[in-house]
Amino acid sequence: MSTATPRPVRPAKPGRLAQVLAGGWSTGVFVIGFLVDFYCAMNVPGAAEFGVTAGERVVQITGLGVMLGLVAGVAWLSVYVRASHPLVTASAGAVLALIGTSYVLLLVGAYHCALRWPRRQWAIGGAASGLVLLFVLREVLTDWGAALLWTGSQDMDGAPGFTGTVAPWIIAVLALALVAGLVAFRRTSADAAQSRSAAATEHLRAESLGEKVARQAERERIARDLHDGLGHRLSSAALTLGVLEAQANAGVAPDPDRARIAREQVHAALEDVRGVVGGLRSEVGETPLTPASIRLVGALLHDLRAAGHRIDAYVMVEGADRAGAQLDASAYRILQESLTNAIKHAPGARVSVTFDASPERGVRIRVSNPLTASGAGVPGSGSGILGIRERAAAAGGGAWIGPHEGQFLVDVSLPWGDAV
Repeated sequence: MSTATPRPVRPAKPGRLAQVLAGGWSTGVFVIGFLVDFYCAMNVPGAAEFGVTAGERVVQITGLGVMLGLVAGVAWLSVYVRASHPLVTASAGAVLALIGTSYVLLLVGAYHCALRWPRRQWAIGGAASGLVLLFVLREVLTDWGAALLWTGSQDMDGAPGFTGTVAPWIIAVLALALVAGLVAFRRTSADAAQSRSAAATEHLRAESLGEKVARQAERERIARDLHDGLGHRLSSAALTLGVLEAQANAGVAPDPDRARIAREQVHAALEDVRGVVGGLRSEVGETPLTPASIRLVGALLHDLRAAGHRIDAYVMVEGADRAGAQLDASAYRILQESLTNAIKHAPGARVSVTFDASPERGVRIRVSNPLTASGAGVPGSGSGILGIRERAAAAGGGAWIGPHEGQFLVDVSLPWGDAV
């Protein structure tokens, strides 16, 4: 089963309803901001005339005030592009702050600029704070801010008090803190979303790699079983057929028992191939091959002896029903491959086998054969010894393989593993 390379998880695009709601939100911000700046335009000297008639405060907006209100309306139209072009909104807000209406639009633009360019957020915040500071100083130290004084003072003459000296600083500090908090919140939320997306991507990649590793492990398992099981049968059949060919060339009648054994080995090998192919087609985790168990050690040796191979064996098996599945199969396959190597590279020579298995002692496998100048002419893959070492290591044991005192020795020790 093939798996495609995992793609990064991307946030979904906003739907039609979300876009409509976003447009409605922008309209609401525009209306509120325009009303605020239209009122604050009266803070500019000459934009409004203030007076008292019959004990009531009277405000009359001048032509300058109307013009400033229109400028504020045009400037506030930039909120519709605050996300895509935040610099436009910030520039329009800076203009309103400089002419003296308010710095609300400036803070809106600075907020979106900080989100767009996070590496420059300190410079953006510093510039916005500087303009706000100048705006407040102008209101506190000059005649700017008349409307705020007029509506907020208790005295009818609008004498500066708390409203004209302390309130502008408090409002400015709270506004800047609010914008800074919103920027930090949005950045944290964006980082968290990015982390979740990265984690999801890595999770998909890990699942893909896990599947690849599992498939590779299954391929290696099938390859080892084919090499040890199928290779053993075919090697034995090839050696038996070689003996029959030699008898025929010598004018001796072929031994029918040897011919029968060769046929049985080839038939069993064919069944193994069918089992492997059937398992691969059904995608079953365990591909059916010839059973491998320490209970079958006696049958394995009997078949080899029946095929004419000289084998001296000492077999001691105790507690076979307690052996774990991995130990059970590994011990059998290691012995099978060791015998295959022995009869392939030392045909006709006597092979000595020691197979001792018990829960107390573990498993000890020793197979030795005389070193010969040439083998039986049966081609080999050269991976038999490597397969023995890998199986022993996978079962937690060790293997010593090589020449020793004129013999080629395979000595494997495996720790006992009880069935689960």
